[in-house]
Amino acid sequence: WAKSYGNFNHPHRFLISSFLKSFNWISLFEIGCGAGANLVRIVKDIPGRQVGGIDINPKAIETAKSFLTGAILKVGSADDILMSDDSADVVLTDMALIYIAPRDIKKVVREIIRITRDRVVFCEFYHSRWIKRLALRFRTGYNGYDWEKLLKEFGCYDIEMYKITEQWWPGGQPQKDFAWLITAKVPRRK
Repeated sequence: WAKSYGNFNHPHRFLISSFLKSFNWISLFEIGCGAGANLVRIVKDIPGRQVGGIDINPKAIETAKSFLTGAILKVGSADDILMSDDSADVVLTDMALIYIAPRDIKKVVREIIRITRDRVVFCEFYHSRWIKRLALRFRTGYNGYDWEKLLKEFGCYDIEMYKITEQWWPGGQPQKDFAWLITAKVPRRK
């Protein structure tokens, strides 16, 4: 895992970083941050921001801490994030939610939205047709979701979907067919 997740220069990381430059934010928290490759890229490309993340792998968090000074990095699960409501302007995921079972995805999305102050940015597997998502699961073991429908269900709005092309994820399967960059504003708290 250390080699594959330590690739700070994978093209899709530049895509994520470039997208994050397109709007204002101060703090970002990544769910499933692994060894911190996205966070390192973001800190290099967009200095002066507060970043942090969680991952279930303690060794990945230990490695991330060696790359990122000043970041808030914790061992933890996406379904029970030990953070206050509205803790981060942006919550990012990058191929972390493909491991969340369909029976658990709503709990995880609810938790992500709870800690998000402004918007979510997901780099995840998406397809609008359930049969395609089922085929993905049987073929690879990964889960894809109808993110537009799911985010609307939680009151998210201004949902934007961008297909990740071969330029940004070269040679990757199932990324070629299912990888998308998805962003949405989270509902305001009362």
